[in-house]
Amino acid sequence: MHKLSQYITLLLLSITAYNATADTAIQPSNHLPMNNVQLADNYVTGQLVAARSVIISSENSGIVDEFNKDIGDKVQAGETLAKLSIADNVLNVELAQAELAVSLNELKIQQKQLQRYQALYNKNGISASEFDEQRRKTNTNKAQVEVDKIKLAMAKREQDKSQISAPFSGVILTRDLELGQFIPAGLSLYTLVDMDKVKVRFYLLELDVVSVNVGDAVTVTIPALKNKQLTGHIQILAPAFQTNEPGFLVEVLLDNSKHDLKPGMQARVQFIELGA
Repeated sequence: MHKLSQYITLLLLSITAYNATADTAIQPSNHLPMNNVQLADNYVTGQLVAARSVIISSENSGIVDEFNKDIGDKVQAGETLAKLSIADNVLNVELAQAELAVSLNELKIQQKQLQRYQALYNKNGISASEFDEQRRKTNTNKAQVEVDKIKLAMAKREQDKSQISAPFSGVILTRDLELGQFIPAGLSLYTLVDMDKVKVRFYLLELDVVSVNVGDAVTVTIPALKNKQLTGHIQILAPAFQTNEPGFLVEVLLDNSKHDLKPGMQARVQFIELGA
């Protein structure tokens, strides 16, 4: 009888402990995911990216005869970064110029001949067919001059395209060419970034994105710069969720005239004002 009483007591204790565990398990969590905006303190983590970044490629193939800029160098818009096949392009332009000079000279000769034929034809000195033939030759030479002008323009354009220039002012991030290297058309030569402004890029989940709007003020803290703080405003708020991204894209533009903010640095974004 004593053993039966002990067994019943243990059974009751087990049932009580199971109920307590179950109650604890079904309690809702008060913690939001770390990559969400924490509505209690309006805080989210993002990363700095360059405001503008471009991979510079060549439209033409050729040999690298000269390059003037390296990683970390500052460049101005339109500044020449590299030149491909300098001698070949000079010769192509000179050839086109010579061909144009020949066709212009021939045109002058044919125009003078046409004037003589016109005078003879007016005096019945030549037949109509002879006059028409000379007029045809003259018109053909006129067309050839136009063709040679186009050839010269194309040669100069090819020469210009073989001089790789910076599309905007910035800093060279990568250099992917060497002196004497053969460059096929479309190959990456440089990566250029605009460091005067940077963007903070981060993502919000659907429950949080409805609470912010373009233009909302934010405070950005950069831990790598001794928690330096800057003020910015939301510039981009993605209108739709992209399946290959972790949430709705948000970007904040920051001034970086001192160039102390480096793309890749972590940033903490605190929302000063939440959208209605």
